[in-house]
Amino acid sequence: MSVILFIASIPSGAFAYGFSATATPLLLIRYTNRQISPILNFIEIFQNTANVMLNFRNYTKKSLTITIYGIPGIAIGSLLGAYLLKISVNDALLKVIVYSVLIPLILLQAAGFRKEISLDKWKKVGYLVTFPVGVLYGVSTISGPPLALIINNQGLTKEEFKFAISALRVAESITTFSGYLTLGVFSSQVLYYVAITSPAVITGMAIGVFTARIIKRKEDFRRLVMSFDSWVSGYGLSFNLGKVIGYDVLYWPMIVVIAIDLYLLSKYIVKRKKIVREID
Repeated sequence: MSVILFIASIPSGAFAYGFSATATPLLLIRYTNRQISPILNFIEIFQNTANVMLNFRNYTKKSLTITIYGIPGIAIGSLLGAYLLKISVNDALLKVIVYSVLIPLILLQAAGFRKEISLDKWKKVGYLVTFPVGVLYGVSTISGPPLALIINNQGLTKEEFKFAISALRVAESITTFSGYLTLGVFSSQVLYYVAITSPAVITGMAIGVFTARIIKRKEDFRRLVMSFDSWVSGYGLSFNLGKVIGYDVLYWPMIVVIAIDLYLLSKYIVKRKKIVREID
């Protein structure tokens, strides 16, 4: 578990999100949502708080507006998600649902999907947009891909983006923790796992922060993380779908996901090369 959390912490340190989106698909192969969600949530309370502190100087009126009007939806959704996790009885089916929601979001992000919402409209519908994200987080502690997709479409700079996504994730992680605690999902055993894995998490975040500062083409690194997440999620979907249907492993969902990602990756590489040539 420490190795997985170390790997997952690197994109979190670099981009202020990506921890659960990387860790959850890997951990769900062996564990259930009920087992890992409280652990990842508790870790993310500290990770997200640290990211807010690191990016606080980058806040602007626009990023603050997106955060304020997005918090109500994400907070209420997180509580509902925590409750759904509590009452879930079919672990394999819940995993299939999580993977089925996560994979399209990752691929849309990899495809560079953009649809900007004006601030005036965001003030009216922001909480509706973030509500399903909160539900997903409460069930799986995953919210990075959908939040990144939403916030990237608001025309924020990279610095503003980091502050907004960190602030929203602080709200959802604290709300979800209170839900887990109230519903009895959180246990003292969580503290044990957090304690023994904390050195790996801290080291991974530090490497991520350092990598983000020295790497010239951050988008290339981020795109590589997306491919990794989509491939792992594709395997997780195949593995658990097989359990639900009654087969050992159904490989075709994984093959389809990998094929789509390779297509999107090839388009990204061609576009990237063209941009580099124009700059040179």
